Amino acid sequence: MKNRILVFVSILTSVTSFAQPNAEEFNTFLQSCYEKFDLPAMSVSVVKDGRVVLNSNFGEKSEKSKTGVPNENTLYAIASLSKAFTSAAIGMLVDEGKLKWDDKVVEHLPWFALNDPYVTANITIEDLLCHRSGLITFDGDLLWYGSNYTREEAIKRLRERPLTYGFRSEFGYQNLMFMTAGEVIESASGMTWDEFIETRILKPIGMVRTTSSFQKFSTDFNSAKPHLKGKEIFMLSYDNSGATAALNSSTADMSKWIDFWLDNGIVNGDTLLSAQSIKKLWSTHTPLGVGNFDERNGTHFKGYGMGWFLMDYDGKKVIHHGGGLPGYISKVAIIPEDNLGIIALTNDMSSVPSLLMYAVIDWANGKDYTKWMDMFYEFKVGGDQRESDNMQERLETKKADPRMLPVTDYLGIYEDVMYGKAEVSMGESGLIMSLLPAKELFTGNMEPWNDHAFKFEVNDPFLPFGVANFDVKEDVIKGFTIELPNNDFHFNKLYFKKQ
Repeated sequence: MKNRILVFVSILTSVTSFAQPNAEEFNTFLQSCYEKFDLPAMSVSVVKDGRVVLNSNFGEKSEKSKTGVPNENTLYAIASLSKAFTSAAIGMLVDEGKLKWDDKVVEHLPWFALNDPYVTANITIEDLLCHRSGLITFDGDLLWYGSNYTREEAIKRLRERPLTYGFRSEFGYQNLMFMTAGEVIESASGMTWDEFIETRILKPIGMVRTTSSFQKFSTDFNSAKPHLKGKEIFMLSYDNSGATAALNSSTADMSKWIDFWLDNGIVNGDTLLSAQSIKKLWSTHTPLGVGNFDERNGTHFKGYGMGWFLMDYDGKKVIHHGGGLPGYISKVAIIPEDNLGIIALTNDMSSVPSLLMYAVIDWANGKDYTKWMDMFYEFKVGGDQRESDNMQERLETKKADPRMLPVTDYLGIYEDVMYGKAEVSMGESGLIMSLLPAKELFTGNMEPWNDHAFKFEVNDPFLPFGVANFDVKEDVIKGFTIELPNNDFHFNKLYFKKQ
């Protein structure tokens, strides 16, 4: 009850009506979304005609330490919302003549290579920013997630991964290509990606709370802690993700970011990013398919620009992007025709930020916005049931008396040519599996599961259990593969050869 009172006060002190007689009703809707999806904390801002017309904050920043209700300055990890900062930085360097959109990446990074020599020689800076490299979505993300690899080393290791698509033929959402763009920024400007973003974007715009430093974010008292299913989890550094996902921000700062775009890149009379570059970033470079959900809700076209997704809704262009890391989901959307922007930040895994993009657009245009909550909640219930069913199916694959070699045969060092080394060692209670580049995250006890296969639980609460399937020929172990189904990381593509 105390928390609910604090939430209510937070709402009432932050609402400004903009020709909307139902602002309080909309805040009631926001609170209903927060409660229905059982979120730990949620912060939402709406920018209209150059001013923040709504800022609402709900819940508790930390389930463990009870640090209070978030406010407009509370930091959340914004993950892939970082990509728009990277594309804007590239645009600034193009405006200055230090880069061209069609520059070959190898002209600026001679060490850069992908698995295909033709693609290596011809991929451009523009290609890096619109997900058409030939790599599939999330390919190679294990190289930076929780690993001890530097940004450059992670990018270099990606050359071992064969391309799946033809060059520029298909959309494949690629975090490592944005990391590469960050290295291009350093090469062209003489500043690291972090320094460039802070010096050329954050400070001029006045985004004083935003940081790419995990150390600053994790020690800031006014930060929302990550949660999974309402339970607080440990904070993980994403510093090495750099230009693709390293930023942490607040609704107050992100509202200034929206103003920057709606004001055509001009801040206090100074043009930070040209209208020509904004048009380039907000034009479709990679077309995307329109699904049944989109068709039912009036979307006819979708695509990716550079650092932004593009679509139509209610007859208007919507420029948007989501961000997701374990324990955080965020959304930013800009509707230029309405001079409108939305930012939604949460510290748990849910579809609420996407729900609110549609709801805010409808609310700002005087239309029914209440339908979105029930619609997205149905998606959640269905998704939760599928997850539960899949877990049960996997648990049923355990064999009562699996065929195994002597336990000492499994000990040793193994190596995947792209990812790096793994170790199977003997612990107090049996075998232990460790993926060494991310040993803190991917280490777990091994339990006999199937013929020459072991179940292991990683330290990462975001992922389900894995099964290491050992490749055994004539009682000799050649290596192992990993079955660890999830939507983000391609464990199934790794083959750890015994050294």
